[in-house]
Amino acid sequence: MPRSRAVRSTLCIAIALTPVGCSPAAPSHAHEQLAPAVVDPADAAADGLRARLTADDAFGCARDGEALVRQHPASRRLRAWWIGCVAAAGRRSEAAALAGAMLSEQPGDPWARLAEVLAALGGAVTDPALLGRSEALLADSPDHADAVVARAWLLLAMHRSADILALAAAEPGTPASARVYALLDAARSDPTRLPEALSVGGGVAPDDPEFVAVAVAAAGLLSLQERSVEALEWVEAALAHAPSAPSLLRRRWQLMQQRADADAVVADIDDVVASWPDRPDVLLAAVDGARAVGRAGHAGPLEQRILAEYPDSPEAESVLYRRLDLRDAAGTRGDAEASLLRDTMLAAFLARPIHHDPHKLADVARWRFEAKMADPSATPEAILAAVEAMIAHEPVVPSPQLVGARALLDRTPYHDRAGELARAGIEASEAYARAWRDAGSLHVDMLRRDHVTVGSTILGNLALKSGDLDAAQVAFRRAESNTLGPFVDLQLGLAEVARRRGDLDAAELHLVAGASLPGEDGERCRGALVELYRARTGSTRGLSQYMESIEARSAERRKRQTLAAYDESAAPLPDFSLRGTDHREVTLASLRGKIVVLHFWFKTCAGCLLEMPEFSAFAAAHAGDPDVAVVSIHYGGSLGDVAPWVREQKLPFPVLMDDGYAERVGVRSYPTTWFLDPEGRRRFDGGFGYTRHLREEFEWRIEALRARAAPPVSSG
Repeated sequence: MPRSRAVRSTLCIAIALTPVGCSPAAPSHAHEQLAPAVVDPADAAADGLRARLTADDAFGCARDGEALVRQHPASRRLRAWWIGCVAAAGRRSEAAALAGAMLSEQPGDPWARLAEVLAALGGAVTDPALLGRSEALLADSPDHADAVVARAWLLLAMHRSADILALAAAEPGTPASARVYALLDAARSDPTRLPEALSVGGGVAPDDPEFVAVAVAAAGLLSLQERSVEALEWVEAALAHAPSAPSLLRRRWQLMQQRADADAVVADIDDVVASWPDRPDVLLAAVDGARAVGRAGHAGPLEQRILAEYPDSPEAESVLYRRLDLRDAAGTRGDAEASLLRDTMLAAFLARPIHHDPHKLADVARWRFEAKMADPSATPEAILAAVEAMIAHEPVVPSPQLVGARALLDRTPYHDRAGELARAGIEASEAYARAWRDAGSLHVDMLRRDHVTVGSTILGNLALKSGDLDAAQVAFRRAESNTLGPFVDLQLGLAEVARRRGDLDAAELHLVAGASLPGEDGERCRGALVELYRARTGSTRGLSQYMESIEARSAERRKRQTLAAYDESAAPLPDFSLRGTDHREVTLASLRGKIVVLHFWFKTCAGCLLEMPEFSAFAAAHAGDPDVAVVSIHYGGSLGDVAPWVREQKLPFPVLMDDGYAERVGVRSYPTTWFLDPEGRRRFDGGFGYTRHLREEFEWRIEALRARAAPPVSSG
């Protein structure tokens, strides 16, 4: 429907799910003559910017805040909030530079530190040190309320719901919208908590700037639960007071398409664009709305208008970025003309005079590197340049250093530089993981192990190229001590060191371990086994029998290793009560008496999806088994998002929504599978990563647990 016909709400909104009534108006005391409080104009201006930022008016806040800062140049508080507006408006690099300038002017100044935190909130937060800095602000900030808001917003950006609720318990000034978000996050896996979240949200007046954030969060969860009518009521109530908020407009158009045809949505989009002709943020929201209803032809002219009228804006940068995000396009798979065109576009993006979002810039630099690596004719010089650009534009996350080191090792003679990057990548990974661990993240060790394994393997292969077998051995052993499973380059490297030293039996063992890897990785190790056989025998006569014996010996070794991992001292796991995607509650206690295969995963985990066909086949084979229960716990996501996917995939096992149980019991990587005995004790882990022998190795564990659970045979 056109915007002019949108639902308009009064201060008190009747939303069935929010049993919070309207608070009566404060009693009038007109007869009392109170002296008006003296308000500093700069502080009033800062309060106004904070309110506009809260209400998702980042564009207007950044535009008007600049004039206010010029008007009140001495107010560092006002300047800090303006920097927050600049970041939220998408001008993230500029905001970071402005905050850096404040810090350099007065190191340790609380307002500069506030600006530093606010400047980081415009995009993905990758610096865990900000958690400590925002917490320190609570004690040091001259305006404690500002520090509480900044802390709450940072926790929101980092999705730390438990910390938000702890902050709300300690600080009465915690934004209600943050508390609502945290409660709604809990309701994603436990829908019974939704009324509590909506009740808190209903206590926020619609003309309060915070109501915008509350409405967006509530509408998002309600729409996932297919309650679009109620979701739209929240959005319309907020739009009555913040009619140009892009987050509300996007949600409105998404919800409208569930109740109206595309023509009606497009008409509403045009109505809004006409009402806000000088707002590139509204134009970009309109682009998203048109594409969401399948009207790319309507979105195209809006994009061109952004590029023509606001060529240096964050919105123009977003349009160009989206056009480049075509990693699965034909041009990246061998179409020379398309590849050349895309490479030209990538180079043009990198050469833009203004870059607003460092994350977009890092992505584009990485895409150009990937394009060079996909081009067999790329020169070593071109690959080196792409590597250096990728590293330069990703100063925080250490992965590009290791990816670049591998590329230089494999495709160029720049091996000294490869070694420098590998060593720097390992050091940076250790520091990065340590910082996140100090910040309370429990899932960084796997990342650190992966990076150390990759970096050390690169150093080992560099040492092999120079003929230094001792250095290669040291590097490979460090990699081996960090990896949680076979890694193709590591197995090949260890085998090569053993081969050069004449220990062909050891070389064979390393290659046999790698041969169990899936796909091309396993084939590389099996190919190396063929070459090893030739080296031993001088021919390929008897090769098939040799490979069969290798497989048999490999199976024996794997079985011994698998069964030797039985945990004799395991204690029963804590109970859980989790809701499944079929809306049924399942407790661990209800599964006592059965062997339980407890699988932890999530649907966007690449390794989880890789092993899913084999795991599903294993689960299906035990669907009617009275002694075995195969159950999975889905980490993250919402019931409304995961349940349709599970139904579509027709998974043959229950999928329960995690409520934090996985983290409480120590799951650190995904996929993870545990095998519990009938008393609920975790006797076996399912190993790390995908193996092509999943069903075989899982059955060995089941058989072992059956044998131990079986009553002894009477001798009489």
